[in-house]
Formats: sequence, C-alpha cells, structure tokens
Amino acid sequence: MIGFYSPKAKSGVTELSLSIYKWLKEHTNLKVAFISYGSLEKEEISDELIHGFSNLTLTQQKQKIKKMKKEFNIIIYDASSQLSEGVLNLLPIVDRLFVVGEEHKDFAIKLHQIIEFNKIFDKRVKNLITHLQGSKTFILSENKENRVIGFNYTKKDSNDIGQMIYTDYVTHYVKVKLIEKNEKILRKIKLIPQEVLHKGLYDLGIDYEKALLFHKFVVLRAALGQPYNEAVETLFPFLINSSFNELLDKFQNELYAIAKLKI
Repeated sequence: MIGFYSPKAKSGVTELSLSIYKWLKEHTNLKVAFISYGSLEKEEISDELIHGFSNLTLTQQKQKIKKMKKEFNIIIYDASSQLSEGVLNLLPIVDRLFVVGEEHKDFAIKLHQIIEFNKIFDKRVKNLITHLQGSKTFILSENKENRVIGFNYTKKDSNDIGQMIYTDYVTHYVKVKLIEKNEKILRKIKLIPQEVLHKGLYDLGIDYEKALLFHKFVVLRAALGQPYNEAVETLFPFLINSSFNELLDKFQNELYAIAKLKI
C-alpha cells in the first residue's frame, strides 16, 4: 500500500497519486487499485477505484484494505487532506509514504519524530518507523543526488515514482516468496530429532556432506549451551545461503575461537 500525503489542502496529492495509479496500469501487468480518503468529482467508483473513504469508520477502512490486499498487487492511497486524525490513523499501515511539497520537508521530519516517540507507547506504530527509517522511506527531490523528504510534484515525476514503486513491488514479491519458502523448510528442520539431523536434511534435498557439517555445527552450539531449536534457527541462514566451503570456514573459525578461549 502506497500512501501520498500533504498536510495542506489542494497541494496536488490527488493529481500525483492518480497519475501514478494510471502509470502503473499502463506500464505494468500488475493489478492496481486506488483509494482516496476524500471524494473525487471526475472519477467513477468501481471495485478498483474507491473514493469517499473518510465516510467509513476506521475499522471498516482497515477491513476494506485487508480484503483489497488479497485481490490487488498494489494499492495507491490518496490521503490528500488537511491534517486529520482519520488520515494519521491509516498511515501506519502503508508500505511507502510520499510527503508532497518541498516546503513540507520539516513537517515530514517532525511526523517521523512524533511517530518514533509514539512507538514507545503504541506497538502498532513500529511498522511505520521501520518504513521511515529503512528502504521503504520515500525520499525524493528533483536533484536525485541530494534526496530529501518532501518534494514539489511535476508530471515528469510520475515515471520516476512509478518505476520506484514497481521496483519496490518486485523486490517485495521475490523476498516474500523466498522467505515463505525458507520458513517452511526451517519449520520442517526443527521437527527433525537432533540425533538424525543430517539424515533429515538429506531427505529434504540438502547435499549430504553439507548436511553432515551443519549437524556437527548444531551439535557444537548445543554443547556450548545453546538450545537445539535456537541453534538450528541461528545457523539456518548459513545452511541456505552459504556454500559448503563457506560453511566449513565458519565452523572452523568457531572451533578456533573456542580453542583459543581454553588456552
């Protein structure tokens, strides 16, 4: 879900968000939806284009978004409105937030600070903090070498922002697919008894030598006092992402470090 927002009325948010919605529909094969917090005069309401979202309760809004996320790849959220509690209540569920208007840079930074403070008291806020601080933060200006929060919208931005959102989606899709696959494998590995871990890994398709080495690594960690499942989970990324030689180097380095401590 991609949010476009400005604290000032009539700041071009709707024009921008609609242009991004249309760009994605024209240049990608993704299923794209559009939600406007306010009412639009020219656009007809349909299953994929909804406006007057402010007429729904917060619970109804979240239920609607949850349902739409199952049907559409990307949802564009036009939050063009003066500062309101209704808009702010939805901001924590967006995956990327665009603050429109270069003059609103200070506002965007202040919003960041307020949400960061509020996360101490409200766990629901934490996701947005991650987005604001991490790779999902919207940072763009006409000078691409000097990125800032907030920007002045021009029509040429539609292509840049559209490409950015599409890249985000592709990255997210690949990441989710890989993570889901790995999580399923990890759950299966945790069910394997420690004494036959290498055999269980081999049955799951892991090379036998690598499976045997991973087994030894887990046994070493367990001997040092780490719980079995925790050792499996901690070392799992090395099993999936490392070659046999890389895993062997890590195992030998750990043995060396332990031996050095005992000297």
